[in-house]
Amino acid sequence: MKLCSWPIRKQARVVSLGIETCHLRARELGLRPGAVVRITQRTLFGGTVVDVAGTRLALDRASASRILVEPLDGVPMPRALS
Repeated sequence: MKLCSWPIRKQARVVSLGIETCHLRARELGLRPGAVVRITQRTLFGGTVVDVAGTRLALDRASASRILVEPLDGVPMPRALS
């Protein structure tokens, strides 16, 4: 399922990114295949705010539609190290 279609506050595991231009930056921020993510909010024009290991990332609609995720049940969200 596409990340842009995933329900808010539900956890998911990233299957593939599909983002060519900012692939390296997304990986540096923790958004990579296998990462556990949660949608925290949707923006007015289709953007998505994602929680990745305690870090919030804002994605535009085109990027969120290219990221594929799968359901993840029973696994808590990782916490950021302080």
